Amino acid sequence: MADAGSVEKSGLAGTDVTWIGRADGVQIRVQGRRPAGLTLVLLYPERRPGDTSVGSSGTGLLEPRARQSAALGAARPRLIGRRAWGADESLRDTDPAYIHTIKQVHVHHTVNSNSYAREDVPALLRGMYAYHTKSLGWSDIGYNFLVDRFGRCWVGRAGGAGRLVRGSHTLGFNAESTGISAIGNYDTQRPSSAMLGAIAAIAAWKVAPFERDPVGSIRVESEGSDKFARGQDVALPVIDGHRDTNDTACPGRYLYEALPEVRRRTQELVAAGTPAPIIVVEEAASVTGEPRVGNTLSASPGRFTPSDVSVTYQWLRAGQPIVGASVQSYPVTPQDVGAVLSCLVTLNRAGLSPVVQTPSATGPTIAAPTLRVIASNNQKGIAKIRVKLAGPPGAPVVPTGVVAVTLGKRTTKFALLDGVVVAKFGGRRRLRAGTYAVGVVYAGDDIFTEATRNTTLRIA
Repeated sequence: MADAGSVEKSGLAGTDVTWIGRADGVQIRVQGRRPAGLTLVLLYPERRPGDTSVGSSGTGLLEPRARQSAALGAARPRLIGRRAWGADESLRDTDPAYIHTIKQVHVHHTVNSNSYAREDVPALLRGMYAYHTKSLGWSDIGYNFLVDRFGRCWVGRAGGAGRLVRGSHTLGFNAESTGISAIGNYDTQRPSSAMLGAIAAIAAWKVAPFERDPVGSIRVESEGSDKFARGQDVALPVIDGHRDTNDTACPGRYLYEALPEVRRRTQELVAAGTPAPIIVVEEAASVTGEPRVGNTLSASPGRFTPSDVSVTYQWLRAGQPIVGASVQSYPVTPQDVGAVLSCLVTLNRAGLSPVVQTPSATGPTIAAPTLRVIASNNQKGIAKIRVKLAGPPGAPVVPTGVVAVTLGKRTTKFALLDGVVVAKFGGRRRLRAGTYAVGVVYAGDDIFTEATRNTTLRIA
């Protein structure tokens, strides 16, 4: 289900898809007044010639270990990709959104027929995808993954199966979870052992990197559902059914009763496939503040699992360590002018491999220049305006670019040479005696900000 403020182009809600068998028309009876905006959608997903071979002999499989390695936890299950089941990517009008962690796996069912054949599954997926995008106005199919009664795992939502793609499957609880839907109606039939194994395989692969306990519970903040108000802190199973978070019968009586077995199988897969624990970065380190002389930058270590790691900092100037700059904040100095500043953020914990991140401040470092103007004249009526621009004491570079020099009503632009300009006025047309206003405007460059200076010059 689409959350408010998510990437979905519509928050429109609808019923689960209901399987009615082969039909080319439907009649529906509504008790009481017909609700405004009520729409009935009839999906007729036809088989395609290639559907028979999808998922057999490796057809349509994603490349193994793409984006996420088994070294991070349980092994990646055998997945059948979107191209294999015929996803029309033109139905998507929004780029995928990503989350920072996975706390839960929400289990659903699609409520269609349980008697489908292997070759029916691609068409069923295309029908769900069309319903979610064209009828409900969502950006993509809502589920991250789907499993069929034969134990096959299918990629649902686009964005990379190995990445943390935000789904639209569980209203109020999509921000820290993945969603798996069992193809079929499990209010009327028990799920197969192969299906339960497929759900467990995906769940283990997704929760293991974050050290979630598959048979345990976790506290999650609701973004607002029909069962839990926005901001409510809720204790829920790490692997739960849709009905645990919303007022629904999903994932059906028999699949819900089978969730303890799914949790047990997931725990076994995690235990069998998880090597020594590692530090997992859930939110990358970052640097805040404008890199400008006189400002102070601050490094954030981000979020990570486990949380009891030690964090060290080392600030860098143009990739080289700055002596003595090894705390979380850094005051920008004149020596930094023109250089990109970054911070080496290292996460350490005994027995685990360290994690090193190097977030950069926006660069290069800028500064306000000093601007000096010396105006003089000689007896021939020639005025000479000498302009000198420099960085703060200790800056390794000098200002470049153009200055505009004004004497009275005459303005001329000059290019700086080593931070200096000498402008002359007069010559053939001698300046008349009097007091002249002198103005100098420096427009700035990529490193130095603009500067102005005004003075006067008296011509005798």
